[in-house]
Order: sequence, then C-alpha cells, then structure tokens
Amino acid sequence: MNSTKTLQLCSYPHFSDLTFSFYYRHNSPKWSEWDGGKIGGAPSWINPKDIPQSGSLRCNICKKRNVEEGNENKEGTILRFITQIYSPADSETGNDDAFHRSLYVFCCPHPLCSSSENANDSVVVLRGQLPKENAFYPNNCETVVDDSWKKHKSEEWNVNLCIICGQRAPGKCPIAQQWFCCKDHQRDYHKALKKAKDTIQELDLKPFIYKESELVVEEEPTEDKDEYSNDEKDFDEINKASLFADGEGDESDELLEQCDLNDMTGAGAGTSDPITLEFYTRIGRANGDVKSQCLRYCRWTNEDSEDSDPEHSSGPLWISSEHRPNLEIDIPPCQYCGADRMFEFQVMPQMVTFLNSSTGNEDAEGSMTEEGKRALLAATDIVDQSKEEGNEIELPEGFQERQEELVDKFKAALLQDGKKDEALDFGTIAIFSCTASCKGHDNDDDILGGYRKEFAWRQKPLE
Repeated sequence: MNSTKTLQLCSYPHFSDLTFSFYYRHNSPKWSEWDGGKIGGAPSWINPKDIPQSGSLRCNICKKRNVEEGNENKEGTILRFITQIYSPADSETGNDDAFHRSLYVFCCPHPLCSSSENANDSVVVLRGQLPKENAFYPNNCETVVDDSWKKHKSEEWNVNLCIICGQRAPGKCPIAQQWFCCKDHQRDYHKALKKAKDTIQELDLKPFIYKESELVVEEEPTEDKDEYSNDEKDFDEINKASLFADGEGDESDELLEQCDLNDMTGAGAGTSDPITLEFYTRIGRANGDVKSQCLRYCRWTNEDSEDSDPEHSSGPLWISSEHRPNLEIDIPPCQYCGADRMFEFQVMPQMVTFLNSSTGNEDAEGSMTEEGKRALLAATDIVDQSKEEGNEIELPEGFQERQEELVDKFKAALLQDGKKDEALDFGTIAIFSCTASCKGHDNDDDILGGYRKEFAWRQKPLE
C-alpha cells in the first residue's frame, strides 16, 4: 500500500445498474468486490449497527461562533459527508481487527470555517474496521449467491438512518413517515417535498447532500508532460474555438477542474511559492490526466514533500507554504493506544469543484467543451508569456480582454454554490491515521459507537 495512488472521479447514475460492483460497497456482503472509494451521497457504514450517535458530527467552529454571536441555534453546522475509502490494514499491522477497514471524511461546508485559524476543528475523520469473523459479513463472501443475507443492513439491527444524510436517526416524522437525524434535516426534507408538489418521485435532495460518484484507483504517474505547453501558438485556432464564441452552441457540457480554474485565475501561474509550483507540477503530469485526481493515497510513509525529492515524495502534497503542520509537533499520537499517527491520504482541492457543482445549482457547471478548455488554457499561457520581461509576443487586438472576460465568467459560475451560506472550500485535507490501526476500547468514545476518530489537517485554500 506504500506506492502513491491517485483516485480519479468517475460519475455514475444513481443505482440504475445493480451489476456494477461499486454500488455494493458495504451495502453488499460480497466484500471481495469492495475497492476504491466514493465521494458524496451518504456514508456506506462498514459497521451497520454501532453507528455514531446523532449530533456527534457537527462543526465545533460553527458551534463556538454561534455561542459568541449569541445566535439562537447553539449547535454547530451539520458536517457533510464528502468521501470514504476502503483500506484494509491487517497484513501491514499484524492486527486481525483491521481485516476490513474504511475511513470516512466529514467536513463543514460553511465558508467561514475554511479560512479559520483552527480549520481542523471543522473536519471529522472516522475509521471503522472489523475482523474477518464478524457479525455483519460472511467469512467467505463467495458463498453468498442470493439476497437472503441481510446482516450488513442497519435495519436488521434496529438502527434507523436519516433519509437525507445517512447518519443515525433517533426520530421519525409522523407526517413524512421518514427518519431524521435532527430537526434541520426534517425541515429540509419538507421544503424539498413542498417544492416537488408532494410528489415523492420528484423529491430533490441535492441541495443538502453532495452528488455521489465513484473514485477509481490508479497509480500516480511520474512523468512530467504538459500537453498545453506548445511553443507554436496559433492565435487563429484559439480564437476559432467554441469557448471564444457566444457560448450558446449545443456542445456537451464539461466540468472545468479546480486546478484548471486556478491556472486561469493566477493561483498557480506567476507564483514564487515553491510549494504551490510543485503542486501544479505534480497535478499537471501525464498530459493532464492527473488533473481529475480527487484523492492521493500513500499510507504511513515518513516522506514529506518539503524535505524530500519532489519527484519521489509520497507524503502530503501541500498547495502552499502557508498553514502547514509541523509533522513532529502538530500531529498528535493516537488518543486510544498512543501509537504514532502518520500520513495516509489527502483530499485534493479538485474535489471541491465536483462537490460544489452538484448541490442543486446546475448553473455552477461551466459549459465548456474539451476544445474550448484547451483554447482557454492555451490563451492564458500566451497572455502569461506576453507579460514576461524580454518576451516579444504581440497579442492580437482584444485578445487579452476576451481571455480575462471568459476567466471571470467561469470563475463566477464555478465558485457559486446551491446554498449561498454554504460554499465548501479547502486547500487540501491531509489525513493522519493510527499506525497500529487499533480497535480502541468500548468505553473510549461511546458517542462514536464502533468508529474511532483520526486526525485531519485542513489547509486553507489559495487566496
């Protein structure tokens, strides 16, 4: 597990193809088919019985802010589920309790929390694990040939889950006849129901959860190629591209990745921060194939990208020099067993775009063809080169103005969110987990049930 993995995004329709193994995840007793991870939707709990108690996954920063401002609501914002990965660790640790092992990341969507000095308090990472012999899944999953096995389902253990977020639900609404984790989600459900004109088939919960997508595991490429770097710039071809037209054609929409947006808005171009430059160098490898990378995985190495060879570094890939932890001081040992915590994986800023663009605001997706995206990136490269001292590139009349206009257009579209008070953002979220993958003790943290907290460092986004 020590080679660096990239997990790319792969969207799919909601539960329309039950032969697709990803849908099963922990929702199937066939654990041999589990692999990779997902973003958005609701968590797929590996332990369907001992799920964290309702109210345990709220933002401490928001709670403190509400108290200080004297708000009526003294609770913190409900943390939203953003991603999970399946990562067994029994062979690496010698701990049979980690035969099945999944990690879950929950994050506060409030924009004030992303820029907070203690942004780490707005993220919760849970680790759930089970030995091979457990109460929920068969020892040999190949023996499961029909739908008779139900022990992996929460309802089999009289555990009810919130219809919106999939967290433990203590109460049932007598009107909607649905279970909810809190009054907030109960109100959200009724708002959505009213909008759907009481037609349950038209119920739209997208404003309250993130769109569910698969994460596909791939090896991180090491070559450094940039398909957008080309000494022979063809202004005519760039101007003919669809993006530089009125933009009202019938071309297929294509989501603009967060890293492309940063390139165009100057977050990556022209910076003197070596860490930021290294970040863009790494995600620009393999002709840009890494640009859809939503998660980097490399468990328990001592390498840090600041101090080791960047080409072979498998530690956290920070987006800037600011707000980085001192790995020897700021990363606490496991509070359950005292073992060291070390880097396991990180959530990349590219994921922000996919999550924010699927919260009920379809306009947040930029209409951009592949041809148009190439054109805008190439145009931005030309404009950047024209500003370099000693460069004699002469831009056509109106070229830079049009490029800047389009950048502003797509920046405005992509950075808006379905709810004006919620706009998830982060530089990166690095997860440091217990190197013993300990089980902990039953009385250590009853509110979390069969799950244990790991440590997350939430780096601020680029300004």
